[in-house]
Amino acid sequence: MAIASPKKKEELAQQFKINPEVNTRLDAFMKAEPGLIEYVKELPREQLERKFLLRKMQDQEQKQNYTAKVKSWLEKPEQSDLVKSIKATISPNMTAEKQDQVIVTQAKNFIRNTGIKLG
Repeated sequence: MAIASPKKKEELAQQFKINPEVNTRLDAFMKAEPGLIEYVKELPREQLERKFLLRKMQDQEQKQNYTAKVKSWLEKPEQSDLVKSIKATISPNMTAEKQDQVIVTQAKNFIRNTGIKLG
């Protein structure tokens, strides 16, 4: 996931969509936490970048761990009927890798929609 470095503020505004509701909440949080704002302003640029990238890395690892849990759950014999029904909806023209991705995605949707908890 690469983020292009914009040359001008106008390009930056076009590159990142601004959600007014989130922006309002963020502004309120910033007003309520002036000490935190000062702390962040005093951090060197490299530290800010590393903190941002650490969070992105943690998000990516969390997604990968959940995907691994779902794959492990799908391999259980009691999930064979679900796997069969998902495979029945997938185009045979897809590559095997793409089919596996679709199976996992549909299984995640099934888990979310049925409220199943993967331990």
